[in-house]
Amino acid sequence: MKKVPLYLIAIILVSVLLSVFLTGCSPFGKIKKHKTIDLSNMQLVFEDNFDGELDKNVWQTSFEQPIRRGGYWTDEQTFTENGNLIIRTEYKEDGKHGAGWYTGTLLSQNIKEFKYGYFEVRCKAPAAEGLWSAFWLQSNSMANNLYTNDGANGAEIDIMESPYYNDPTLPADQYRNTTLHTVHVNGYGDDHLSENSKYFKVNKNMYTEFNTYGLLWTEKEYIFYINGCESWRTSFGVSQVPEFLWLSVEIAGESGSANPSNPNNKFTWAGEITNNPKSAMPADFVVDYVKVYQY
Repeated sequence: MKKVPLYLIAIILVSVLLSVFLTGCSPFGKIKKHKTIDLSNMQLVFEDNFDGELDKNVWQTSFEQPIRRGGYWTDEQTFTENGNLIIRTEYKEDGKHGAGWYTGTLLSQNIKEFKYGYFEVRCKAPAAEGLWSAFWLQSNSMANNLYTNDGANGAEIDIMESPYYNDPTLPADQYRNTTLHTVHVNGYGDDHLSENSKYFKVNKNMYTEFNTYGLLWTEKEYIFYINGCESWRTSFGVSQVPEFLWLSVEIAGESGSANPSNPNNKFTWAGEITNNPKSAMPADFVVDYVKVYQY
């Protein structure tokens, strides 16, 4: 057997190590296509396909504070159309709170709340800089800063967020069409803690095609899914209390008084909404369904 020169062995070893290092440091995660969600032992306990008028026995579109980051959450921006839920973002000169950017929210707080299960949305994200859609779970304890035990009394669980259409701090050709998952615990003050996944590239266009985003929440861990395949799992901050469903669109920026650290009402995450061409607005978050399964 012919001996391999030592310098070739060294080159191969360096290449392997470099590949491992670069893979480990990559901000992008890999969706595990061989690990798919198994719902065979679970029962569908909640489903809204948004056929007909919005079910006010399940959902509320009002929020105690209409000012939300760089715009407003108002009822009329959330509605059903052609069998889908629409949350529409647009600029209004004569909006109910004056001139500004308006969008909407939809949540089941104090109406439909669930403890453990599989939660899934099928949706299209809005294609515009400076805003992002989200499907998340929230607990009343977290929302009201009444918490203990690093998540046991409730958490914010972000199943899907879409702020990377044209975030100027990130190269759009790499980050557009990606999402990530995040868990927040201990309220939103000095004790706040969070853990997030890497970025996941969605295999279908998330702005023009429907994709599904799911979460399997058990007593011990969270397992996240994109189009039925596992993307991330963590045992950080596992909530042990009921959580409500939340769909929303956020407008980047700071409403109200000027923030010296954020001049010109700009927000570093997602970019600036005024950078969009006129053709980008209105921008719609389109939701086909929300489903919840439990054992």
